[in-house]
Amino acid sequence: MIYYAYILEQSRKAKATRSAYEYVKANTKQPLLPPITLHDFPLVDGVQVMQQDKHRILNLRLHDEHLSPYMKSDMSLFHLLMMDEKSEMRIYRGENGWMMLFEGVQATPKPFGQSGFDLR
Repeated sequence: MIYYAYILEQSRKAKATRSAYEYVKANTKQPLLPPITLHDFPLVDGVQVMQQDKHRILNLRLHDEHLSPYMKSDMSLFHLLMMDEKSEMRIYRGENGWMMLFEGVQATPKPFGQSGFDLR
């Protein structure tokens, strides 16, 4: 399933997001992704985030903005916390901010403990 996070220019994460987008865009050898419209947001100049640059997106700490009116997302706090380098990431420039698309984010908690759950 593909999840999205749209950081608006008014967000306190906007400067860091713009910096990460510009870095990834400048250092990619792949062609830009074609323009798309997702959830009524027109997106242009998309870039596939390479494995060595995924830490830049993860270091944005999007979970700090999960209740902010300046971030639009279909992810819960759990999804934002469970993102790791295994997820596929794309970042686009939108009209009023930057859209990040995540594929392969863990949807539910993994079972743990000897029986697959905690007996406490």
